[in-house]
Amino acid sequence: MKKIIIICFIALQSSNLKAQFNFTPITQLLTDSIGVIGQAGQNCGFMIVQGDSVIYEQYWGTWNSNTYQPIASGSKMPSMALIMRLIDEGFLSPNDTVQNFLPSFSGKPVITLHQLMNHTSGLPGNSSYISNNNLTLQQAVDSIGLNTPMTSYPPGTAFQYGGVSMHVAGRMAEIATGMSWDSLFQQKIALPLGMTNTDYIGLGATTNFRIAGGVGTTMPDFSKLLIMLLQYGSINNSQVIDSLSVKMMQSDQTNGVPLIGTPYSNDPLRQNLRYGYGVWVEQETNGETTQYGSQGAFGFTPWIDRCRNIACVFFVRKSLSTIQPTHNQLRNLVEQIIPIKLQQPTITLNGNQLQSSYQNGNQWFLNDTLLIGETNQFINPTQSGNYSVKYTSEEGCEIFSNEFNHIVLGISDILNENKILFYPNPANTILFIKTEDNSLSQYQIYNSIGQVMKQGKLTENCVDVSGLPKGIYFIQLNVKNGQMLNSKFIKE
Repeated sequence: MKKIIIICFIALQSSNLKAQFNFTPITQLLTDSIGVIGQAGQNCGFMIVQGDSVIYEQYWGTWNSNTYQPIASGSKMPSMALIMRLIDEGFLSPNDTVQNFLPSFSGKPVITLHQLMNHTSGLPGNSSYISNNNLTLQQAVDSIGLNTPMTSYPPGTAFQYGGVSMHVAGRMAEIATGMSWDSLFQQKIALPLGMTNTDYIGLGATTNFRIAGGVGTTMPDFSKLLIMLLQYGSINNSQVIDSLSVKMMQSDQTNGVPLIGTPYSNDPLRQNLRYGYGVWVEQETNGETTQYGSQGAFGFTPWIDRCRNIACVFFVRKSLSTIQPTHNQLRNLVEQIIPIKLQQPTITLNGNQLQSSYQNGNQWFLNDTLLIGETNQFINPTQSGNYSVKYTSEEGCEIFSNEFNHIVLGISDILNENKILFYPNPANTILFIKTEDNSLSQYQIYNSIGQVMKQGKLTENCVDVSGLPKGIYFIQLNVKNGQMLNSKFIKE
């Protein structure tokens, strides 16, 4: 009975999440684009998970939840997740050198596992050895060590994307554990995550497992890997990878080296992307990665958006250049439909200061202009205008407050050279205005959080405030010559 109740609760929770969003524009986009992006002009899939719940899952054509497809460089994400788990368990270290594991590399410069994982090893991106299904992984890597020249860039000095470096890393994992790569993956990643339809023979049966490009999987299966990474290594109450290891994976590991080889050289949106371990750093704020993914040459596109707490799988099999325009539109729609999962900051008046609802992570703006150095919870406003505050979370996610219209009450404003007087103050029903200036025209009344509560034309030198709630207000009077007169009053 308990199991039934739990399953029902999870199903209800997932249903409630789905009901929050209108995904019709996404379905329409992919339906309209299927003739271009679809395998055989009809097949594709798309999935969104939020937290650990599927909130969107749709297939087109004959594809379904059991459809198995090769994902090319999408393989790099699960491969480096496996390497990170072996690092967690002490089998490997980022500082391990290839030469300590592979004598066939003795004639090459010292290369570290870290450099293999982030494509800065100095090895070329591609080699016929990694795609030869008649070799074993051991034979392929030894052949690379003996016969494949280094590039002109020493290890650690340039980024060269490809499959060779990770192939070598995979063989190091085999040596360190005494297990084959496919057995390691099944034991350390697939089994804990429940990935029953994922393996390294997506491009054909072989024991020369293509670490960086040979995975075959289904869309639901791969989503389990994404859920684990989205939850910093945890799934089903089990910590598969240490949370700090996940942060290392998603963080830029290239140390600013030149990008001499990237599949995005002709893509203005992505040509300058940096790389972590097995993933592209797609969006970064103050050094914190907020979006990352591992797109493949066959169009397969998984990504994680930490600010929205979502992971997505665009399950296609077409060339990258063919699907990329639709993928760009898809990303934009997802971000429009699913809001950032942060509470919007609010601004309140505290004495003569403005206060953000967040203690840390603030950046203040005045009239949309950044106020340099104003990053505390409180700010002492020195001029009138529209103030706002941007909050940045520890994960690098950002969200702005609404604008707060603040009037700075200088002595000359309040007294106006003894030409203006507001009474009674506090006021209950009518606020009278006594002035020697007969050119008053318009008025606006703001509450303590900068919202306009009442405005209109000033005719009888009085304003009816009976409809205002009790509190502190600011009244701004517009003079016909363009001058503004400001004061504060209390409504009882």
